[in-house]
Amino acid sequence: MNIHLRKNRPVFGSGEGSGEPVSVLIVSAHPLMIKGITGMLANASSVKVLGQSMGRVEMILKIYETDPAVVIINNDDKYIDSPGTLESIRSAISEFPHVNVLTIIKAHDFDKELTMLKIGVKGLLLENFEQETLIDAIHYVASGGLWHRREIMEKFISDQLFFYKSREPGKDEFSIPSFTKRELEIMQLAGKGKKNREIAAELYISEKTVKHHLSKIFKKLNINKRTHLKNFL
Repeated sequence: MNIHLRKNRPVFGSGEGSGEPVSVLIVSAHPLMIKGITGMLANASSVKVLGQSMGRVEMILKIYETDPAVVIINNDDKYIDSPGTLESIRSAISEFPHVNVLTIIKAHDFDKELTMLKIGVKGLLLENFEQETLIDAIHYVASGGLWHRREIMEKFISDQLFFYKSREPGKDEFSIPSFTKRELEIMQLAGKGKKNREIAAELYISEKTVKHHLSKIFKKLNINKRTHLKNFL
């Protein structure tokens, strides 16, 4: 897979287009956002806006009806019924895995961006994007590329390599160590950010016992930081 840098954004993929206009569906709970994006794309001959949607159900129906190459979704977690919530985006990708989703967010949020990449969001832009950047991103994700920040891609790849190294030579499946019930309990709590004293209090054991179990867990998983435990939850 090729790696290119464009507009200070790391993008992965071939980046080759077919020459045909890229069909796009615009999704947002905010009329002004839809109007702004539509206006930006109005004179772009290489992009064809098929429609717009302001609701969850309407978004799904529009995708069924128009079969767009790219769905631009304005992320909005403020209202649970918004088509731009993380869960709504996840559902859309699950329902239409062939559709390339380009998401717009208000500000950088490392954990949210990483989650979006993991659930299948092909690209991500901040709200203050320029017309040229928007069009570039649309074409790139439509051609199979990934339009995400370098830091997000590096973390994602690092996690994948971490799991890859956990495999035994000659086997396709991961070699998962066996754990006792207590170790699993501690692993779960530590992975969620609980401190040793908090874990000890919750499980009615001593901090020394917690440290002992964590030492065994780290050895089994071949890790040296408790933050790595999140990868196994």
